[in-house]
Amino acid sequence: MKALAPLLALTVMGLSACATTETPPIVPVPVVVPSSLQPQPVLLFDVQKEGRKLYTLNDEFPYCDRLTGKVVVVPKWFRTDFASVPWFGQFAVNTDGPTIRAAIVHDWLYAIGEPGKRQDADDIFYRAMRKWGVSEIEARIAYNAVRTGGEKGYGLASDWVFVNPAFPSARFPAPFIKPKTGVIMTLPQCKGFEEMVAKGWKAYPIYPTPTVPTVSQPPKKKPMFGIG
Repeated sequence: MKALAPLLALTVMGLSACATTETPPIVPVPVVVPSSLQPQPVLLFDVQKEGRKLYTLNDEFPYCDRLTGKVVVVPKWFRTDFASVPWFGQFAVNTDGPTIRAAIVHDWLYAIGEPGKRQDADDIFYRAMRKWGVSEIEARIAYNAVRTGGEKGYGLASDWVFVNPAFPSARFPAPFIKPKTGVIMTLPQCKGFEEMVAKGWKAYPIYPTPTVPTVSQPPKKKPMFGIG
């Protein structure tokens, strides 16, 4: 039996090697949850409003609320500063996290200010946060903040602003008249929404190429006594 022991050991080692060769180790594949169907960069430019940083979109930002089927599309160049979230809840809006995407949708609905739909805007805000991975605690803090102190920021004319990121300091008129509602359409359970967006669907007309506004210079004063 002692003479067979080395042979048995070699056999076991050989079987183990075969098993390792035939069955590769399972490598876990990370689950990537996109923050939107087509992630749109949020461009920061060197302008502030009451100490808050301002952002603008370089393309449309589509979102569909699965519970209601409401499709909300934030248009290109819409300016946002997340101001619809009161100061006591803004600490939960991480500018490097997914909360800002829900805040952009929320700011758009607040900028339109459809009468009687503020509760709907806040509820969509909460569900968008949860969909894009915001924790329940942070989502509730931001939601309760807008429910408690967001009424003053609903429907403000000063929030209807569009900024071309190529000309951040210039001011252009809005590309279209303010709509009466922020809901583009309703798709039950958002069926077909992802496919529609993937095919290049756009909710708004293509903006014309802007012309940078010229600043008129004041006329020069005539020099006194011909000097100057």
